[in-house]
Parts: sequence; C-alpha cells; structure tokens
Amino acid sequence: MLENIKRVLVYTHNSIGLGHAFRTLAVITGIKKWRPDIDFLVMSGTSIPQIFFAEDIEVVKLPSIKLDIDRQGSPMASRYLSGFELENIFDFRQRIILDCFDFFQPDVLIVEHNMTGQMSELIPLLTKKWMRKGGAVDFILAHVCRGIMRWIPLLNIPYQNPRHKSESINLGELYDSLYVLEDREVIDINREFLGNDPALETKIKYLGKVTNKTYEELPSRTEVLDKFRVPDKPLILVSLGRNNQVKDLITKLLISFKELDVYQNYQVAIVRDPYMRSDQVENIKQLASHSEVRFLPFIPDMVDLMSHCELVIARAGYNTVNEILLTGSRALLVPESHGGGEQEWRAQSIQEDHIKVISEETLLKENINSLLRRMLHQKQKGLPQKFNKYDIGKFIIDDLEKLKLSAEQCRCR
Repeated sequence: MLENIKRVLVYTHNSIGLGHAFRTLAVITGIKKWRPDIDFLVMSGTSIPQIFFAEDIEVVKLPSIKLDIDRQGSPMASRYLSGFELENIFDFRQRIILDCFDFFQPDVLIVEHNMTGQMSELIPLLTKKWMRKGGAVDFILAHVCRGIMRWIPLLNIPYQNPRHKSESINLGELYDSLYVLEDREVIDINREFLGNDPALETKIKYLGKVTNKTYEELPSRTEVLDKFRVPDKPLILVSLGRNNQVKDLITKLLISFKELDVYQNYQVAIVRDPYMRSDQVENIKQLASHSEVRFLPFIPDMVDLMSHCELVIARAGYNTVNEILLTGSRALLVPESHGGGEQEWRAQSIQEDHIKVISEETLLKENINSLLRRMLHQKQKGLPQKFNKYDIGKFIIDDLEKLKLSAEQCRCR
C-alpha cells in the first residue's frame, strides 16, 4: 500500500440532525483501520464532537448553524449565538476554516455533502485548490456524499479577472474524486444532480451503503439491556426526531399501544433527539408513565439497541435506514417531510418485507392499529445486510494515494 498521504482535513457542516457526523466518522474510522498513521482534522458545526474524540480524531468546532425546519422556508439561523447576525457568524466560520487549512497543510481535503459548504463558506478554500492545481503545493480535493441531495450543487464559481473580464471556475473540474455512499441503482448523482457531465462521470465512484458499525461489532442482547437499563422484555423503539409534529405523532402511537394492550408484553422506549427543546421533552414525558415507557437520552450508537428490538418506529434518514437494513429489524418508517423530499425518496427505494413506510399524515389521521398489530405479530426479521465501512475506507485511501501519486508524476514530467 502506498503511504504518501499523512494529513487529511475533513469538512462536514451538520445543520439539521446528526447523520452527517456519523457518516463522516464511519468513513474516517474505515480508513484509520488501514492507515493509523494518518492525522485527521475535522471541521464541523456538529453538537456531538465527542463521537470523534472517542476515536482519537481531532475536531475544530465551528459555531453551530441550524435549518429551522418548523418555519416556512426552513430559514437558517444560529443554534446558540442568538446575539449575532448570521452573516457575522459565517464570516467567523470562514476565517476558522481558512486558518485550519493554513495550519494543517493537508495532503487531502474531504468535503462531505455540500460541495461549496454551508452558505458556500468553502469557496475561498476551493479557490486555493484552483490556484494550486497542478503545482508543488496542490492537494487532493475529494467529495463524499450520501447520494440523495437536497438541491443541485453550485458547479460554477464566478470571479473577476482584470485582464480577461468575468470568468468562472468549474467546480466539477476542481474535485479530483467523488465518493457516493450509496448504490447507483438507488441514485445516479450525475444524472439527477450534476447535469450528466461526462468529465464528472469518470470521477464518481459508487461505494454502497455505510454504517458506523459492522454487523460483527454489534453487542449482545445482555450487553444492550445492561447498557441502556431496560428490562428483559420484547422492545419497541420509537425515535422520531424533533420537529413540531413529533408530539402529535408520539401521542397517536401511545394511544394505539394502549388500545392494543402493548405494554403488557412489550417495553416501549422513546429516544430523545438531542436538538429537541426541553419543553417538548417534558410535554412528551407527560403522555405516559415511566412504568409503561422508558424515555432514553440521545444514543450515539442507536443501532446497538435497534438490533434487539421487535419493532423500530423511526424516520427514514440515511443512517437509520441503513442500520435497520444492517440489523434486519422490523421497522415502521415515517419520512420527515423536509429536505427536498430526501427521506421520501429513500423510503421509495426500500423493497424489504420487514420494513413498512407510512406518511406523517396517514399516521396522524388514520387508524394504525391493524398495521401495528400485523408488524408485531410478524415474527420473521429481515436478512441482515452486512455493510462494511472498512472495505469502503480501504477503497477510498487506496484511490486517494493513487491520485496523489499520479499528480506527483505529472509534476515531475
């Protein structure tokens, strides 16, 4: 194996949930198995930087930005610094990003999800790539995405050239490689988002789905019951995020559980989203007694609990769906209606008999008792799909090393 790459700078914005951070963690730890000598530095606005620290990965925490998914148009806002204008926060984030690059001097920059960064904050950094391309201080620029995007990425960066008037930088030409953590049968990103660009097609690699744990790394039932302090009863896990519909959705589910006499035979566990407001949490806790429902704090590796559940009721985000497929757990998916239809799109690609999909509207307005009864009586789980982040990590680092070697050979000619 080539070992020219020593430093990898990673950008992941994380403005809604936690999926981007965990997906990025899976890629990095997948690489670290083969190349523990590489220094990684992650730049992220995530609220859970501790998941990187736990794997000995350094993080520079950017001031957190959120998309307010409960307001019209899902406007962007500061998550914590309420006394600052949004543009000032992005100016600060941009300075931090450039300082990180200048200090770290990476061999590789990996940009996760958004090609130009949140609010295009990476454009000055991408301009560095344009200026250095093919030179002695060039670096590899790689993109990692989940496949289904929210919008078409910006592919041309305008700039003023005093001698030649206005020109533009083609972003697709800047990126050396694009890694898609999905099967091409689910989404063809060039066709759907990138304009069927023939030049880009040669750079796109479909690596299949990834999860932060492999099937072999899942703990035993005894370990899970002890870790989460839940009784040794068949488990129903509910994890529906934090938007304004959550209280109504959980209320409807608890009513159905009561009517079906679920509590006699099952332990219901509701996981609190870490971004959920405290008043929302208290409102939900008042809906059921602790003898009937266990309210669990945020679980970094919810797949551990999921693997030993009789039924999982959750959103249709990338990580959740893949973890359900990984474990073979029976699941009722309720796509969250935001993000340009990303969750609905993903749910449509699911063909497994042990997974059912229901809309928020249907869950709230129709009687779901018969659906829940059928799913609980269906004893057959799905066949676990063994996604392997270490295979993906090896492919990525081998590919990056080849790109770096090729660039160095071109400079020597």
